[in-house]
Amino acid sequence: MADETQIEEMLEYIWILEENDGKAVSSCIGDKFGEDIANTYITEMVEKQLINLSDREIAFTKAGKKRAEMIIRRHRIAERLLNDVLEMRGEEFERGACQFEHFVNEEIVASICTLLGHPEVCPHGNKIPQGECCLSAKKNLEPVISPLSLIKAGKKVKVVYISTKSHASLDRLTGIGVIPGLELTIHQKFPSMILQYGETQLALDNDIAKNVYVRIIQS
Repeated sequence: MADETQIEEMLEYIWILEENDGKAVSSCIGDKFGEDIANTYITEMVEKQLINLSDREIAFTKAGKKRAEMIIRRHRIAERLLNDVLEMRGEEFERGACQFEHFVNEEIVASICTLLGHPEVCPHGNKIPQGECCLSAKKNLEPVISPLSLIKAGKKVKVVYISTKSHASLDRLTGIGVIPGLELTIHQKFPSMILQYGETQLALDNDIAKNVYVRIIQS
């Protein structure tokens, strides 16, 4: 594995350790990559001022955190693309996302992010770091995937994913059958949103509809 690719893999793993455990220690890097490789690259990353090492605990420098954030963003945007648009699963899905994170430039990532409607979480529910495109009100491309709340009445859509930390909202959606893969028509937007699928019609609060991301399949 090329040096820079190996460094990016380690920065990505350090980010995930911090995200999941609150801190990253060098022994975890050794367990993941092997002691010799970990020691070599930890030393190199310290020399490159990407991380600081103190009592086996690793902390990002400003430059290291920025680079790790870009890698994580590329990987998770790739996951959304492969999962939501290309409908890839399993080993092919994971391998594709890992390859994508090392070779795609930021302009392409921003275009894909816009195309997907600036997703906030990956298919595993992990937060996707925002890019400049997410912060800008100006959008250059029509999103392929949008919140259900923004879709006009009469459109037929397919639920791609649900982004909510509210168990109550998730239980409500699951209970009424609004899950990824469901195809439905927006029968009415006002005074309340009415959805129809099969012989079923139901009302959905706009606040909950904001968390349901869909792809238009029939205008």
